[in-house]
Amino acid sequence: MPGPAKIRVVLVDDSSTVRAVMRRLFSRTDDIEIVDEAADGAQAVQSVLAARPDVVLMDVEMPVLDGYAATERIMAVCPTPILIFTSRANRDQLHTAFEAVARGALDVLAKPEDTVGWERLAVSLPAAVRSLAGERSARRREQAAPGSSPDPRLVAGAAPGAAPPGGRRLQSVRYVAVGASTDGPAAIRDLLAALPVPVPVPVLVVQHIAAGFEEGLAEWLAGDLHCDVQVARDGEIARPGAIRLAPSGSHLRLRASGVVQLDAASPPRNGHRPSADELFLSCAAAFPTVTAGVLLTGMGSDGAAGLAALRQAGGLTMVQDEATSAVFGMPRAALEMGAADLALPPRELGKTLAACWSRERA
Repeated sequence: MPGPAKIRVVLVDDSSTVRAVMRRLFSRTDDIEIVDEAADGAQAVQSVLAARPDVVLMDVEMPVLDGYAATERIMAVCPTPILIFTSRANRDQLHTAFEAVARGALDVLAKPEDTVGWERLAVSLPAAVRSLAGERSARRREQAAPGSSPDPRLVAGAAPGAAPPGGRRLQSVRYVAVGASTDGPAAIRDLLAALPVPVPVPVLVVQHIAAGFEEGLAEWLAGDLHCDVQVARDGEIARPGAIRLAPSGSHLRLRASGVVQLDAASPPRNGHRPSADELFLSCAAAFPTVTAGVLLTGMGSDGAAGLAALRQAGGLTMVQDEATSAVFGMPRAALEMGAADLALPPRELGKTLAACWSRERA
C-alpha cells in the first residue's frame, strides 16, 4: 500500500552550490522532495507551471527575473505558497524580499552565513515547508468538501467601522497592539495603510520573523507607508505616531507608565520570543479599556490567550478573517476562545480603528 504523497518543492536559486546544499538538506527528510530547480526567475515561473509544486523556495537576487518579479508572475498565473530565501546583510535584497511578500510570498527566510546556521536551517526549513503545505492541503479539502460552509464562530461579527458586537464600546483608543506571523508583513502593511498619517496613537507590533530581518521590515514599512516605523528600544515612551516592532529574541511589553519594555531574559511563550501573548497581556494589565488588540495571519496559537485577556479586561479585540489569512491558525485560535469582537480583512480592521478616532473627534 503506497504511503502518503510527498510534499513537492521547486527550488529557485542562481547558485548551483546553494541548490546542491539544499538538495542534501531535503534528502534527509522522508516527506519532502525537490521536484524541479530553476536558476533564474523566468525559469521559476515555467517550473511552477509544469510541476505544480506545493511550495516554492525562492532566492531574491537572480538574472533575467529577480525573486520579486518571479513571485508576482507566479501568484498571477499559478498561486503557490512561496518562501523567500535571502541574505540578511544586503539591505537592497531585504527590501526586494519584502516587496515580494507584498506580492504574495508568505515568509522570508535567512540564508545561513556559517555552518551552524545551515545546521539550524536543516531543522527550521523543512518545518516551515510542512506547515505551508499542510495549510494549503487543508484549504483544498475544505473547498472540495460537498456542502461545506464557514464555521459560524469564524464569521465576521460586524461590518467595517461598526461598534463591537453586544454593544461593547471603548471610550477611546489610545494604544494599538498587533500580533502576526506567516504572511504578517503584508497584512501589517494593509492594516497600517488604512490608518491616518501620522497615527494618532502608538502602535506596538510583534511579528514572528527570522532573526535579523526586523530592521529590514521596519525600513520597508516606513518607506512604503511614510510613517515612523522602527525597531523598539527598551525604555522609550510609546508616543503617538510611533510604530514600534519587537526585536528578535525579546518580548515586547507596554508598562503602566506608557514605557516600552524589552525582555530577553524571560523564556519563550508558545515557542516564541517575542510573543504576541506577552504584548497583549501587558496591555490588558496596563491600559485595558483604551487598547485595541489585533491578531493577524499566522501558524499556531500565539496571541489568542493574550487577546482573550485583553477582551475580558475591556479592550477592543479584532482578528484577520479566514478568507484573507494565508495561515488561519492564530486568528482561528482566538475566535475559538471567544477572544475577538471582529473578524475582518486587515484593511477593514484598519478602517474600523480609524472610525473609532473619527467618532472621538466628532
